[in-house]
Parts: sequence; structure tokens; C-alpha cells
Amino acid sequence: MKIFANENLFEPIINYLRKTGHDVLGVREGFSGISDDEIYRRACKEKMVIITMDKDFSRMFRFPPEKCAGIIVVKIYKRTVEKTLELFKKHYVSISEKDISKNLVIITADEVRIHRTTKRQG
Repeated sequence: MKIFANENLFEPIINYLRKTGHDVLGVREGFSGISDDEIYRRACKEKMVIITMDKDFSRMFRFPPEKCAGIIVVKIYKRTVEKTLELFKKHYVSISEKDISKNLVIITADEVRIHRTTKRQG
């Protein structure tokens, strides 16, 4: 899966996603300071999943996930980087690529919520 990681996402989460076989491009890798709109446009153009800790990306009318490859918003706040990574891993393994594809996925400390924009097949 091709992923565009926002600059607010913790580096250990980016490293974890790479270790699990994803092609991850980080905003900090030559795109620092670009706007949310620019992140979204690039992800749509290149069919990438956006992963971020910016709750603005959960606004589906502004950033429709069906126009890019999907959006993952990590809402795990007020914890150490290590604890955030632990909680992220715990929940991320329960999500399939079909769950992410063109949908909005919210990962919190307690659960995963999937806002589907497409009908589930099968």
C-alpha cells in the first residue's frame, strides 16, 4: 500500500508501517510545511492513503476519502511515543486494506472506527 504520512505522525509509526511492507512517503521528506489541501491533492493524484494525527482530515466533506486511496486518522493523544506506537500496532493489525481503501479510518486508544464510503463486497 502506498501511504503519505503527515509530518505530525510519530516517526516510529512510519518505521513500523515500512517494516510491515508499506511504501511510505513522509511529508518531512522534502515536503515540510505543505498545507493539508496540498497533502490531500498529492495523495489523490498518486492514489496514496493519507495517515495523520491531524483530526482535520476526519472532515469527510472537506477531504473525501473516496477520492484518494483512503485516510487514516490516528487520534491517540496525551501519551508517550512508545505507548502511542503500542496502541497503534494493537489496532492496526485488525484493519485490512479493504477497510482502508477509499474509507476514513479513525484509530483511537480504545478502538477502530471505519466510516465507509463504498459498499463492502463479499
